Amino acid sequence: MDGILDAAAVRDTNVVVFVGGQPTATIFPGQLKPSYGIYDLAKPDQIGGLVLSADIGHNLDTSAIKHFCDNYSTPIIVNSLGVTGIPNILADNTGGMRQLLRHLIRDHHYQRIAFLRGLKGQFEAEQRFHAYKEELKANGIHFEEKLVVNGDLTPESGRAAVKTLFDDRKVTVDAIVSANDRMAFGILEELQSRGIQVPGDVALAGFDDLNESQSLGVPLTTVRQSFYSFGKQAVDSLMHMIAGEEVPPQIVVPTSLVVRWSCGCLPESVRKAALQPAQVAQTGRLENKREVAVNAMMMAAGVHISDGHTRELTNVFARTWDTFLAELQNKEDSDGFLKAIEATIRLLEQYEKDTSTWHNVISTLRHHALAAITDPAIALRAENMFQQARLLAGELSQRMQAYRRLQLEQQEEVLQGFSFSMAPAMSLKEIADAMVTNFPAMDVQRCYVMMYSDIPHPQSPSISPAENYRLLVSYDEQGIKTPLDRPHLMPGHLNPEGKTPVDRRYSAIVMPLTIADTRFGFIWIEMGQRDWEVYVRIRNLLSSA
Repeated sequence: MDGILDAAAVRDTNVVVFVGGQPTATIFPGQLKPSYGIYDLAKPDQIGGLVLSADIGHNLDTSAIKHFCDNYSTPIIVNSLGVTGIPNILADNTGGMRQLLRHLIRDHHYQRIAFLRGLKGQFEAEQRFHAYKEELKANGIHFEEKLVVNGDLTPESGRAAVKTLFDDRKVTVDAIVSANDRMAFGILEELQSRGIQVPGDVALAGFDDLNESQSLGVPLTTVRQSFYSFGKQAVDSLMHMIAGEEVPPQIVVPTSLVVRWSCGCLPESVRKAALQPAQVAQTGRLENKREVAVNAMMMAAGVHISDGHTRELTNVFARTWDTFLAELQNKEDSDGFLKAIEATIRLLEQYEKDTSTWHNVISTLRHHALAAITDPAIALRAENMFQQARLLAGELSQRMQAYRRLQLEQQEEVLQGFSFSMAPAMSLKEIADAMVTNFPAMDVQRCYVMMYSDIPHPQSPSISPAENYRLLVSYDEQGIKTPLDRPHLMPGHLNPEGKTPVDRRYSAIVMPLTIADTRFGFIWIEMGQRDWEVYVRIRNLLSSA
């Protein structure tokens, strides 16, 4: 989502995020068109274009998604959904999965490789499963149906897959490949609970490179796809469509193999720290290697040209190289290079690059530097500088982890404060007081609670939203209002203010308000921070108030 929000900000475009789960069509008596619940609020006359995420299509076939899209006359971009006639942005699922299988087969010589596939009929899942079969065939390995288990993309299905393979089918395997990381998490948990060592007894790999993949007890070998690039490409393509321009029917975002412990390899950061003789052979003067070194560091950081932060990282890598050369020639001790390394690491951390990526960048810088140094004294000075850089990276990693823990604790304290304030709330005034007290600390800028005005009682979430909504509570720069004495009806307007503000750009999130299986309204929150947990907790607490 960050890619969408950043790209929209650059283009000064408003974003409204609808969180309503899978779109299920329901036709009611007297209606000509099906209703899709909360998504009916995305009215074509108020929305310039739509981006549909891959999650919306889980457990839905392409025909159902196509029927959903047919309800809109606005331009639409989909992410990994494969809907005929609609531009699709997707990862290089085939190339990424085949690269992963090739690594397991050729580098580790695994032959019996089980596969936990995703949802049948789901576009990405089918591409990854097909790539698995094709790479086995390309390496002369016979495909065995009994080594394939159906999954549903959840950790629970990963645990179930281990039971199916080992308990029901009694098969032996060298490795298990999961169609996504979350199922791999469940596989790892179940294997470890049985005393099966990963990777000693069974290797494991996933696909996606979620943040948790690097933090497991056995860091997960996986295929990285840039979700940020997905979002940026989606907004850019959609804006071209809105302007009446043509866009390609399919836009493929590159993937890359991320080698960690679970496949049986040493982590990439450890392997790259070692220099081979050929790597230290003289390759030219240091002064002439700037562009080559910076490009190599970009590759080591896993940055693609489509990423929104390419220029910023290029600049910081170039400054680091320049500072290194300047300090290398200065015989007096200086901390300029370490400060440049710190700036580099902080920027990498800002863009969610893990500690192994930090070390890969330092190793790449070292390789290119030592390959051009012939003087032993200067080489020793360079090695000392790189050793200090690695120690600094370790220190920063510890500090940042401690700071993230502190942030989580502080955020939980704020959320708990709102929960405690809402617990005894029995009236709109008490709810409003809780919002006024807690929303500033939660960085909530505007929040509108809407209740459907022309329904006699709460309804199922799948029932068509009412055409008129009543503003129940509003929180914005004008303070808190509960306009019960003068009902504020907004026929058909998505924005609670009744029109799109002209004095500001906004990013908002819209979620249904429900109790159990009943729906009574929706909430509109203009986003400050980008922690989705905050908004989900707000919605849940307001729903149950």
